[in-house]
Amino acid sequence: MYIYLTTMTSKGVLVFDFDGTIADTINPLIRIINGVADEFSFRKISDDDVHILKNRSTKEIISYLNMPILRLPLIVRRIRYEMNREIPMLNPIVDMKHVLISLKQYGYSLGILSTNSKDNVVRFLNRNGMDIFDFIRSTHHLFGKHIALKRIKRIYAKRGFRYVFYVGDEVRDVEAGRKAKVSTVAVTWGLNSKERLLKAYPDYIVEEPEELEGIFSILAYVNRAQVRKMVRW
Repeated sequence: MYIYLTTMTSKGVLVFDFDGTIADTINPLIRIINGVADEFSFRKISDDDVHILKNRSTKEIISYLNMPILRLPLIVRRIRYEMNREIPMLNPIVDMKHVLISLKQYGYSLGILSTNSKDNVVRFLNRNGMDIFDFIRSTHHLFGKHIALKRIKRIYAKRGFRYVFYVGDEVRDVEAGRKAKVSTVAVTWGLNSKERLLKAYPDYIVEEPEELEGIFSILAYVNRAQVRKMVRW
């Protein structure tokens, strides 16, 4: 059976996490974390730890590595600084550029919300010919993404946009979406495993970037009533 969709009615906002979702940062991130471990007196990530950590949330990873909570802001700041040096060597997730361009053509407003610095994100996008985003938001709070998502949702609601999705690779991205009452798509190619992400109950879960295009191409053609049934607004 074939379904023909002929009229685009969607006016939605797709907000993406950056590290691990758009940019392939997992291996550089592990290397940076291990590089500052001695300075901040916490456990390094071994090869055997990688699988274990994929099945743990960010809070659980922090606990597993015995990161000092009081020094966590300094650790995050240092990781940001070191990641700045890695930007010229980072690559996009395979096929992500094509998918993002397609989503833009469907009429979506695209944005990025990340705990990475805005300068890092902009440099990466420019270097890889991916400067197609309508906005980039950076938050210094590791667990404060829901606050930024609420602001984005409020701003775009006033502009007539009907729904917001947040796309990320971590449990904390799904949790941030839930707190902000924004629907979420969890991707399995980043930090957390599919099994761990499923336990966080995202609205959708995808294993390949092309699946994002499949989901949002359908949403681009449904009417307002259908959208409200499909997403939490």
